[in-house]
Amino acid sequence: MTNRMLSIFARRPSRQSLWLLAALLVGVASLLVAQRAQAIERGPLNTALLATVQVIVPIATEQDTYSTGSGTILAESGLILTNYHVMGEIEQETLYNGNGFAAIAVNPTNLKGRPILKYAAHLVAGNPALDLALLRITGLLEDESLALPENLGLTAIAIGDSQALQIGDEISAFGFPSIGGDTVTFTKGILSGFEDEEDDGYAEWLKVDLNINHGNSGGLATNSAGEFVGVPTQGRQDIGMIGLVRDGNLALDWVRRVLLEEPSASQTDATAPAVLNVQYAKAITSKGVARKPAVRFDSGIESLYATFDYLNFANGATFAFAWYRDGFQIFSDSVVWDADKEGSTWVNLNDDSGLEDGYYELELAYNGSQIYRNGVVVGAARPANRASFGAITFAAGVTDDDKPIDPGTNFADIAEIYAFFPVNGVENGDKWSRRWSIDDEVVASTDDVWNEGAIDSTWLSLSSDEGTLPVGRYRLELLIEDKVVQTGEMDIVEAAARAPTIPDVTVVGTVQVADKRRRAVAGATVFFLNPGVTTESFLDAPKQGLVFAQGVSDEKGDYQLDKKLTPGTLYAVVAYKEGYKTVSADDFEIPIDATNPYEVTITMERR
Repeated sequence: MTNRMLSIFARRPSRQSLWLLAALLVGVASLLVAQRAQAIERGPLNTALLATVQVIVPIATEQDTYSTGSGTILAESGLILTNYHVMGEIEQETLYNGNGFAAIAVNPTNLKGRPILKYAAHLVAGNPALDLALLRITGLLEDESLALPENLGLTAIAIGDSQALQIGDEISAFGFPSIGGDTVTFTKGILSGFEDEEDDGYAEWLKVDLNINHGNSGGLATNSAGEFVGVPTQGRQDIGMIGLVRDGNLALDWVRRVLLEEPSASQTDATAPAVLNVQYAKAITSKGVARKPAVRFDSGIESLYATFDYLNFANGATFAFAWYRDGFQIFSDSVVWDADKEGSTWVNLNDDSGLEDGYYELELAYNGSQIYRNGVVVGAARPANRASFGAITFAAGVTDDDKPIDPGTNFADIAEIYAFFPVNGVENGDKWSRRWSIDDEVVASTDDVWNEGAIDSTWLSLSSDEGTLPVGRYRLELLIEDKVVQTGEMDIVEAAARAPTIPDVTVVGTVQVADKRRRAVAGATVFFLNPGVTTESFLDAPKQGLVFAQGVSDEKGDYQLDKKLTPGTLYAVVAYKEGYKTVSADDFEIPIDATNPYEVTITMERR
């Protein structure tokens, strides 16, 4: 058993009173990692046919008029990729219907009949510039109020590498030529060339000798192995008929970024009333869209608008809203709901003489239960030098009492990564941001206003509900008032490449008097603090929420921590006993090769 002696500088803890710890859970967006679908009996061709769906979009301004196209199932949970122009007008950047609704028809398993109108889907995100739209199945078309079955019976397409294609390679297109009962069609062609619109060395389009009409647009393009390599998008007449296919790698990169930012991913109950996509602005468009949304506004503005999407609101329910400034309610109202079950709306606050500077919060309630509270700041930013975030600790999980599980910097085969960090001096109304990057590419960036009060520490996470997080170098940047105040990095690697898991160890030891006789000190409490928490911050404001593990010495001076520690992780250590000088040490590391149990002997001086 390894033995280490610990006797560092001593100081007296302050008596400063503290706020209670409140854990902050930041919603996340989910990250897509496409998985290979197992080929059915007739092989990759059948898989591609079953992974192609028909997308039918009602046009709200024209009765009994529809936009039709095709789509590709990216995940068996109901993610569908199509073209933006199937969902709306590209030039105006407007949807054909306000909810981004589409009916989805799936192929029969024998591939011999007409597609079956089965599911309702809604837009997750759209990009008119790329002409891409991502949909998610949200309900059964016959009755959207019914719960979706756990298994939707969908076939997801296998994913290929479009950058590996060469001129002359086989390209196949799958789609539905038009509405009216047509079955899925399969057309084989050749890759004729590439088109680099941006002249940046990356071809955004694949040129194929296929005629892609409107009904086929948004469908599936595969390589000779039946793997996804692009989105058939439009046809044009040059010398012969040349079709354009949006590069598959580019499309999937966009999908991954979108899913990381998807705001609805944190909604655990799909049938519960909810408010999503809240945006604040000084003004809105005639369609109720926030103009230049922000989280801080200049002094003197007269109006503050909050736009938001709502889900699962029932007629006859009571919807209430209240505005607060610096914690005090300044306005409230309520209505009996008589609008649609889901949609978009807004509320506002107005003062012709100008809104006073302060931290403005909006609280929304449904039938007396709060479903949203957050806010923005009106006025100049306060000095940010008083506020900071501590060192970031990454972990594979979180305990019920908000402690990291399996902390480290090297992970494999995980669907969610957690980041823990201390909070110092951050006050309600401070602007803070978090920015995730993978291999130096920003994949998620969120600005917010702090509304959790004076807490000691918190955590946030990045997750994938469609599979494991992709391999790469991850960086998390934390900002206060647009200034980076903390950065942390970690790696997700292939399972076979990950360093062997180092088992946690039990820490035991003896607390002794710092003299020649080394007599036992009974009743001393030994604290190992959460990674990233310093002894100074703990001694200035001692709170249980900052403690990772602890133990109390018995009459022989022996102690054992109540939780195991991870070798290679840095911990701050504090030992306290009335009548003795407090012992403290930062950056105390349990060696990678530590035996289990690992012994730490602590010596204390009498006062």
